[in-house]
Amino acid sequence: MARKKIPSIDELRDYREKQEAYLQDCIKNHKTFVITGPKFQGENIWVAKSTLPLMEAAKEVGASFEEIWQLCRKLATLTHAPITKKEYERMIPFSKKPHTVDTVLQFLETNIPQYNHKRHCLDFDIVAYFYCYALISLSDYRQEDCQKQLWYAVDDFMERDRNMAMVLLRNMKVLEPIRPFLTPMKEKLEKATES
Repeated sequence: MARKKIPSIDELRDYREKQEAYLQDCIKNHKTFVITGPKFQGENIWVAKSTLPLMEAAKEVGASFEEIWQLCRKLATLTHAPITKKEYERMIPFSKKPHTVDTVLQFLETNIPQYNHKRHCLDFDIVAYFYCYALISLSDYRQEDCQKQLWYAVDDFMERDRNMAMVLLRNMKVLEPIRPFLTPMKEKLEKATES
């Protein structure tokens, strides 16, 4: 069963709903939940928690699904939030595409973690979330809007989740040498995380 085409938002929703229904049935009826390899090529992209919200954001801003699918494909391969400069630089090609930046800004504005440590790791793609912050940190397109979103994240994380603030601080520290506008954000996060 090969799926070469980019799925529609409805197809992604249906797929996710069926997966969730299967999982809930297993839990409710004490069945064994079997994790197998992918059933079709690219299933890891369909399953990624960030794919559907990114595709919905693409629709809202009028971005090409093909362009955003490429970002989703990349994000689905990543296993942890960016740490090294090389890992952050994975987002450079995407940061140069205006429609991708528009989509990511929309995604970050509407796809906010619930700050419930027991569940957000299951319901939220934290890896993609921080790669999206790397992407807007690297973008020269809509820089004012990107900075506004970064400042929002700085303030929100400082208030609600210091652990996430530390990951964002790493973003600022690694990228500051090439993105000097991140310096005040880095300094604010450093002060907040020292206490």
